[in-house]
Amino acid sequence: MFKRGDPFNIFDPASFESPADPAAFIARVQQDIPAMGEILNDPETMAKIVKGMQEAAAERAKTGETWYQQRLREKREWSEKGLKSEKLKEEGNKAFKNGDYKTAYVIYSACTVLSVHEPLYFLNRAAVALKLKLYDNVVQDTSTAMQRGNFKVAKALFQRAQGRLHLGDRVKADEDYTKALELEPGEPNIVKAFDELKRLRSLPPKEQAAWISRQEKADVWDIFADGELKRRIEELIGYSLDPQRSPSRAELASEEYSEDT
Repeated sequence: MFKRGDPFNIFDPASFESPADPAAFIARVQQDIPAMGEILNDPETMAKIVKGMQEAAAERAKTGETWYQQRLREKREWSEKGLKSEKLKEEGNKAFKNGDYKTAYVIYSACTVLSVHEPLYFLNRAAVALKLKLYDNVVQDTSTAMQRGNFKVAKALFQRAQGRLHLGDRVKADEDYTKALELEPGEPNIVKAFDELKRLRSLPPKEQAAWISRQEKADVWDIFADGELKRRIEELIGYSLDPQRSPSRAELASEEYSEDT
């Protein structure tokens, strides 16, 4: 019997996910089976999984939780962070529409920290990065979004192609545009951009090189002062981040990374 206020009450709706459409849920799981096979055959990914399991075990040793209790707590935390990400996303969308791309970049970055599994926030940040000429970040975020799931892949490919083109990688940009059109044949924006790439590639090599040399490329640190991006993200998410990486689950449970939300 669970007591009133028990933080591990399994009857808390946030504790478990109950799919509204069981058939769709099963279909999704079946689609994930091939992806799971790829994960199991990828040493780097498996190493990350093992590390995560070790961190989770270390966290249980510190908190005294059972595996089951830990999972229940994490589900609540993920649910809370998901709701927070949704609210922040709306603010990011407003900033983007108003042309405040710097603020939008900060907000979407906070969303990627809170909901690292959600591809939408990486795509949104990639769109802002294009505006800010952060082409390396565009390529990275769109690639991450596609790794996170089968979500708006054509859009991700389209954005990545633009980033790669401005970085001078015409061959890979061509590949991305081609794949995007296979997914969304005749999509006007993709067709227009692909035609422009074809025109560029038809130019003499010297003219192609001249076009690439004229493309301006920015870095995050050209836009944000030292420590500014990290500080502004922390203000939004409500806890401190390591300068080089997001905190692990075990660290989030420690005093150093305690959340004041």
